[in-house]
Amino acid sequence: MKKCIAFYIIFILYSCGSGLEYDGPDSRTYTYILRNNTNVQLLIKSDQEFTELVQDGGKFQCEIVAEDGYGGALCSLELEIRIPNSNRGYRCFGLASDIEGLCFVEDFRVFTISEGTIFTEINTRTYEYVLTPDLLDNAFELPE
Repeated sequence: MKKCIAFYIIFILYSCGSGLEYDGPDSRTYTYILRNNTNVQLLIKSDQEFTELVQDGGKFQCEIVAEDGYGGALCSLELEIRIPNSNRGYRCFGLASDIEGLCFVEDFRVFTISEGTIFTEINTRTYEYVLTPDLLDNAFELPE
């Protein structure tokens, strides 16, 4: 539980533009990748001003510098994956108070690399999740 609370505090400080920069001897760069293997292009947006049209076979990638042992993911607290030219997709939140039930897994699993995460560590401090075609079959109608 303490780890979860620390995770949310770090995310809140980082997302509020606190100027929180880790440059001490224990800071590391963490990389998060969403690989698009859905056979269609996807629009991926986050609350950290990332908006990217990701082609099939492409990837959405972000990095964060944090203390060694950091348990967060995706460099944000909100993620939207939308099928372009439609109102279908997913909207995920890192804070339980914001959950809408429009995420493709439990929201918390998208925003952590702790136990139960959807991410796979593919290299040191580099984590990836592959978006597949079956994900689109169950996409939600998103509110505007």
